[in-house]
Parts: sequence; C-alpha cells; structure tokens
Amino acid sequence: MERDGVRVWKGIPYAAPPIGALRFRPPVPAEPWQGERDCAHAGPVAIQARENAMAGFSDKTVFSEDCLSLNVFAPATGSNHPVMVWIHGGAFIMGSGSVPLYSGASFAARHDIVVVTINYRLGLFGFLYLGQEGNVGLLDQVAALRWVRDNIAAFGGDPSAVTVMGESAGAMSIAYLLAMPAARGLFQRAILQSGAGALEPPTRDDATAVTTGVLAELGATASTIADVPADRIVAAQATMLRTRGLGAVAPYVDGITITSSPSAAARAGDIAKVPLLIGTNRDEWDLFDVVMPATTEIAAAQVRGRLGADTERVRAAYRSWSDLVGDVVFRIPAIRLAEAFPGPVYMYRFDVASPAFGGRLGAAHALELPLVWNQLANPFVTLLFGGDIAPFTAIGLQMHDTWSAFIRTGVPEGGGLPRWPLYDGVRRATLVIDRAPQGSRVIDDPGREQRELWPA
Repeated sequence: MERDGVRVWKGIPYAAPPIGALRFRPPVPAEPWQGERDCAHAGPVAIQARENAMAGFSDKTVFSEDCLSLNVFAPATGSNHPVMVWIHGGAFIMGSGSVPLYSGASFAARHDIVVVTINYRLGLFGFLYLGQEGNVGLLDQVAALRWVRDNIAAFGGDPSAVTVMGESAGAMSIAYLLAMPAARGLFQRAILQSGAGALEPPTRDDATAVTTGVLAELGATASTIADVPADRIVAAQATMLRTRGLGAVAPYVDGITITSSPSAAARAGDIAKVPLLIGTNRDEWDLFDVVMPATTEIAAAQVRGRLGADTERVRAAYRSWSDLVGDVVFRIPAIRLAEAFPGPVYMYRFDVASPAFGGRLGAAHALELPLVWNQLANPFVTLLFGGDIAPFTAIGLQMHDTWSAFIRTGVPEGGGLPRWPLYDGVRRATLVIDRAPQGSRVIDDPGREQRELWPA
C-alpha cells in the first residue's frame, strides 16, 4: 500500500503464533507462505485488559495471543535507507505497535527512514516465570530484530544501520537488549525515552513469588497453566497489579535471558557499545497521578520500604511523592546507565509542559511522544495538549528532525535543537528541551541535589 510517497505493510508475522504448546515459551520462526499476503491491516494486539486507561483502544480492537507481527513504513523509492525499530511502552501490560500515534509516515517521507513497529507478548503472557528461560516478551523483541536483519533490505532498509527506539517499558526493554547476548549485533544505535531498566531489577526469586501467587489464584500448576483460558490469566494479573503495583510484571534477572541490571552490565563492559540517546521528562509521574492515582500510593509505599529510616530525609528534597517516585522509576536509572555506559551518550531532559488538566500534567510521562513522531494533529494528542497544538509545532519539528538525525548518523545534530556535548560522569551535560521563553539549552547536572541522594 502506498500513500503520499510512503509504502506501508502491516501485520507481517515475525514469529509463529505463541499458542498451545508455545504459550509462555520463547518464540520460534514463523512458517513461510506461498504467493502474496494481504498486508493492508495490522495484526491483533497482544492480550491485555481492554479497559486500560492509557492504551487507546476501542471496542473494535482485536486482542489475541497470536500477536507477534510487525508493520513497516518505507520511502516509496530508493534502498539502503537507515532503519528505526520502535518498541512501544505501556508498563509491560498494555499497548501495541499499531496505534495511530506510532505511524512512521513522517520519518519515511521527511527523512527517508524505514520504520518498523512491533508487537510483543505483554503481562503474564510475556513475563511469567515457569522455572526455565524467562522474559519471553524480550525474546519476542529479539526475534523481531532478527527478522529485520534478514528481511528489511527487501523493503528498502539497510540492515547494518538499525536504531532501536522505545519509550517507557519500550525503553526499559532496550536497556536490557543492550546487555543481552542474544541481541548483540542486531542494532547499531539506541534511543531510550523515559526508561532504562530498574535500579534493582526483580530477581528470579521475585518472579517465582509472582508465579506462585498467580498459580494459586488460578488453581493451576506450571504444567497446566498453558491450558487456562486467557481471560482468567488477565483477571489474575489484574489482582496481582492491584496489590503489587505496575512493576509486578516486568523483566527480571533469570540468569539466562538477563544476568544483571543494565547499569551493572555497563559497568562490567558487557554491553553493546553503540551510540545512545537517552533522557527523561521533568514531571514523569504526574501522568500517573492524573490518570491512575492509586499507582502513586503503591509506588510510594514501595519506596518507603526501600529507604527505611532515610525516607523523611529523602522525601524532604522533593516537591512531592510524585517527583520522588518519578526519579526512582525513570530518571535515576537513566543516569546510572549513562554514567556507566562505555559508548557515546547524549542525555536530554524534556521540560515542555502541557496546560491540559489545569496544568497538572506538567512535562509528564509520554508527553514527548507526539513531538518525536510529528503526530500533533492526532485528536487524542490535541486533547493531551489542551486543545491548541500551535504553540508546540516548532519544538515538535525540532525534536522529530533531531531524533531523525541521530537515527541516520548516531549524532543528534542538525535538527534545530542546540548542539549538546556528550554526557559523562563529571560534567553531566544535559540538553533541557523546552519552548520559549527559556527555550532549549544545555545545563550541567540538572537536579544534582536529588541525584546525589541516590548513590551508585
């Protein structure tokens, strides 16, 4: 399908349907087919709760365990174009690569970049630990990257110039991919927006505890859960999330797929040494305060448990619990990874605030997405920015063009944002992205007082 100089293929399977005996198992290659395949429609999205507040689905959205497909947006002509593979966010429990916000048309038409957006298994389907190789949701992403390596040239892409880009859970996924031997050599650049793994990732024991609770609620065993209806598994997951919080379903150190945190792997030099663009938003957790306020209470309780006697001292350095939790979940892990990373790193902080919801969003989590994707005209985005997108158009194009420059060259220059130096553990030069009157500018070690509360 071609439109406005962009060719689009949707719903291409990159692995076999993970159903039946393949449920909870690592992905296996898709069966080849003969003749032409209809690629005009995106495939089903991964099984998840339809009512998720931030997933953006309708009553017409099709959910299925048969979800391992991808979509390709490519320039209408030419070959050997740089490739960007998008890994969507959603707390590892929601989302899809096919939502309209992630249309790669602007990257393809404006910058001659081939864009691939993927689905991967979510929630318990992707991260239930059954005593063998775990984190199959991450292994899905590796399988998709292998598909890109083997097939993207046929779509005009250069398999030796692949950038992985993700936000939130997608960025956290990429942090682990950087450290996973299975993903080594499958990409040459990485962009991590609001996610860098966990300061202390769950262990195999933590994952086992989650599994024990899920099996007890379902009245199942590790050998029989493959036969439990999907809707019952989703219901058990919802119960667990209410008690354990959003981090209950996330990558864990299983000793096989993941052997350490991304920052520990970086300190050991056991990580892909590719150019890295990484950053966070100034008011990350304000989105959750507005949309899912109960998550802040659970997260704050977990932080109290971690800090113990230091809780009040640390809390006093922050404006709110929301800011403190945002640092624990997003900013500090990003800084730790950047400090230890052996390759070139460019760090940013997104300060563009929205006036929506009476200004309560601030520069919240995910607010940079429509700017990076040049998707400000999306109706949902218009709502997110308070109904008037005109004030955000210029900074949006600057971000879109700068991110594209990095995808093309590994250096974020020439897109209209100020040039900013490489990040290191001494100066900590950070590009603060903002609109007038202050505008975008380089600041050394922003938020130093709070950063120093979290020693490496």
